[in-house]
Amino acid sequence: MATSNVEKGAALAKGFFPQKLQMQNPQEGAVYPKECSKAGKVTEEQIQKQLKKLKLYKAPGPDGIPNIVLTKNTDLLAKRLLPIYIAMLDKNLQYSPWKTFTTVILCKPGKLHYDVPKVYRPIVLLSTMWKVLSAIVADQITFLTENHQLLLKNHFRGCPGQTTTNAMHLLTLRIKAVWHMGKVAAVLFLDIKGAFPNAVPKRLVHNLRKRRIPRIVLPQCYKW
Repeated sequence: MATSNVEKGAALAKGFFPQKLQMQNPQEGAVYPKECSKAGKVTEEQIQKQLKKLKLYKAPGPDGIPNIVLTKNTDLLAKRLLPIYIAMLDKNLQYSPWKTFTTVILCKPGKLHYDVPKVYRPIVLLSTMWKVLSAIVADQITFLTENHQLLLKNHFRGCPGQTTTNAMHLLTLRIKAVWHMGKVAAVLFLDIKGAFPNAVPKRLVHNLRKRRIPRIVLPQCYKW
């Protein structure tokens, strides 16, 4: 039983942020294939695009800067953020305050009891400047994987032709094909809700480099 706010906070933190597995650095001594392409430079257009996509009234992160202020000054901000982002990627620099976040705990509605951590939902508020850079890098990785066909054809990932609807159509087709042959279809579903908070960044970077993703777009993973 947790009675004080400190004890409750510790219980929630343990439930939301479990201790990651300790493992040897997979990048030591690893031989990686040739990178699929050179990563493109960050441009003002990319920064403006991500700034304009921000939700206007979303709660700000630790820096306290509202998104509506950023979206109304995209031209001015893009010019000043461009050299900062380029330097961070080229020199593998990290700015610690941008990676500091605020976690807000919300109750999931409709629950009978609220005495266990899993009936609460953590909302993480990051500094928007860091989220913009992360979104640009994510777009570059998505473009490289699509352009160079680095993923399997049946890897459904939310892009056109690879959505959840397409996955269900394929699953239905396979099941009916098995039935047509007079056999029984069996499906295994795995709940991977714990995969993201338990991801090991060094292993993630190792896997991406094995798939020929350029190293320059992965620097923010190295120093976590």
